[in-house]
Amino acid sequence: MRIRGRSPGCSRDTGFTLIEVVISVLILLVGLLGVVGMQMLSFQTNQGAYFRSQATYVASEILDAMRANPTALASYDGTYPDDGVPPDQGCDGAAGCTPDQAANQDLREWSAHFTDVTGVGTAAFRPTLPNGRVTITTSTAPDVTVQVIWTERQFDDTSGTAVREIVDQQVSLTANIVP
Repeated sequence: MRIRGRSPGCSRDTGFTLIEVVISVLILLVGLLGVVGMQMLSFQTNQGAYFRSQATYVASEILDAMRANPTALASYDGTYPDDGVPPDQGCDGAAGCTPDQAANQDLREWSAHFTDVTGVGTAAFRPTLPNGRVTITTSTAPDVTVQVIWTERQFDDTSGTAVREIVDQQVSLTANIVP
């Protein structure tokens, strides 16, 4: 005798149970959390590389200005923006400036990487590096050192607890500039 609606050899257990669905969703969530963590770490690493390349660019830019005006090396010495931004020199280009005036004008234009030199306002100004500052040392001439320091957030998991720290990073470039 045959039972209505069932074929011989067919079991009643078909489909997924609720527990199987919940377990597969949990496994999927663990995988997605891992992907999100890797994305965050990738973003942080890329941002750190961007800041390092910007710091190298900023240091190279002022070193190029110093190479163009080697007779006024001492005028470039200092910590910026802490020492302040030189005022506009009011001379007409490099031809109408003394070497010291040209150095001060170079520093003024270059300081725009760190502070609002135009006075337009903070809404229009965005620094190149977060909390960026630079120390230029010319006392060891002809070797001139430009040290760029900035702050960035870093993820630290060495202690077993995930901690985001604010860390100072730096790039130092040294060039031989002969007057």
